[in-house]
Amino acid sequence: MRNYVAIVSKERGSIWGVHFPDLPGCTSAGDTVEKAIENAGVALRLWAEDEDELPEPRTLESLRRQPDVREDLDGGGVAIYVPLIVAGRKERYNVMLDPALVEGIDRAAKAAGVSRSDFIAQAAASSLRDKAGAAVIPSRRVANKPGKLKAASRPSGKRA
Repeated sequence: MRNYVAIVSKERGSIWGVHFPDLPGCTSAGDTVEKAIENAGVALRLWAEDEDELPEPRTLESLRRQPDVREDLDGGGVAIYVPLIVAGRKERYNVMLDPALVEGIDRAAKAAGVSRSDFIAQAAASSLRDKAGAAVIPSRRVANKPGKLKAASRPSGKRA
């Protein structure tokens, strides 16, 4: 998981705005500060899904050295961290669940046409978005170089 710094600010007579100093063009807004922060996670997800490579997030301390970021913060802006979760390969985990809950999960998964594991993963991703403001992007991205994420090539279907 990576945490990108976003600056939340409001000028007199405007709505709340959010921008990510590390991600050019990644912005959002909202009528309330809460809505602006919620929309920041959506903006990060959409921005990340459209990019071939994602930059390594810089620390707030590093960003404070930039004159434009320092000006935003000195002008009343607030820095927040917005988590970006890049789904990768699946791993097996042992979890304990109530049997009645598993029965409900299995019915819902069947109705959705997905496996139990996929249903639980989708529910967890949805909860992370809703409760933690995290941006979750699909597993088509894999770590490529230190500090960068790059879109994975699609398998050709041929065996080596």
